[in-house]
Amino acid sequence: MESKYNPTEIEARQYQYWLDHKLFHSTPDGREAYTVVIPPPNVTGVLHMGHVLNETIQDILVRRARQQGKNACWVPGTDHASYRPRIYRDRGKGHQAPEGTGHQQE
Repeated sequence: MESKYNPTEIEARQYQYWLDHKLFHSTPDGREAYTVVIPPPNVTGVLHMGHVLNETIQDILVRRARQQGKNACWVPGTDHASYRPRIYRDRGKGHQAPEGTGHQQE
């Protein structure tokens, strides 16, 4: 066994298994639907313990919903704060921050 976790060795095989068995797929049926949308990573790419806590709670809730017989689907979502990437993108181009975001271009 390796002394350090090497994600490239493990995750590629696991991801392919999930794809092959359509584990990312959810088809509406007669069961009660339960969906959690995973927020995307920060535009900065810096993750912290708050992200770990959030993902852990989501995992627990989705697993519990499945155990209760619900049609649970845990899916990657869309940016819930898209103004921030736009600000980073527009910096230096003479653009202003979107109105109502509370951010000002530096």
